[in-house]
Parts: sequence; C-alpha cells; structure tokens
Amino acid sequence: MLLPWVASISAGICLLAPVVSHADDGEAYGKELFGRYCGACHGADGTGNGVMSGFLRQKPADLTQIAKENGGSFPFYATLRFIDGTQDVRAHGDPDMPVWGEVLRSESAASPMQQAEIRGKILAITAYVRSIQEE
Repeated sequence: MLLPWVASISAGICLLAPVVSHADDGEAYGKELFGRYCGACHGADGTGNGVMSGFLRQKPADLTQIAKENGGSFPFYATLRFIDGTQDVRAHGDPDMPVWGEVLRSESAASPMQQAEIRGKILAITAYVRSIQEE
C-alpha cells in the first residue's frame, strides 16, 4: 500500500521540479496553494484566524505549532496524509476541514498525470506548512 504513495509522491516531485528548483519559487507556489485551499480557515499566517474561522464549530488548528506539539519535529508524512484525507480526519464526527485529496481529485479527471499533479500540490502545501513552523 505504501508503494503507490511513494510512486505518486515521486511523480509529484518530478512535476514540481521546475517550480522548486529555486527555493523561493517553490515556497511561493506552496504559499499560493495554501492561500487558495487553506487560508480561509487557517488564515494567511496559518494560525487559525482565517475569515471563516468564526463560522466553524471548532476553531481551525494553529498550523504553526505542529512541530512544537510533536517534540520539535515536523511530521511531514502524517501532515500530508491529514491534508489529503488518507489519515482518518473523521474520527470525531463530521469534519469542517475538507479532505483536499478528495476535493482536488473531483476537480479534474483522474488520469495518472493529473493524479501526480494533485499529489504535487498536496506535497507543496505540506512543505509550506513545514516552512511556517514556530521554533
């Protein structure tokens, strides 16, 4: 089961290679995607103060604290799985957070190339979240 993920993430990295060949460009791409998919709830700075946060049953997580809450280590793969929905985010009832893997897959046909692009977007968002961790 891990092998398809490894292949998909590898393909996503290959698709992002032109974007992330310069660190600033890669971070800008991740920041843009974060703003588009996550910012309304988590806020532009990731602290959970987005414009929609006041309308949700549960305040969105402060994404800048993930590493601190995990002993100083950012759980990259677990965070990626949370964003794309392969890690169970529905354990506490209906989630307010969309499962972006499902949302992105529904926005396009599911050809292998499009799936790789979707995985690349989720990878870029996860990398951006890692970059905003407070120390």
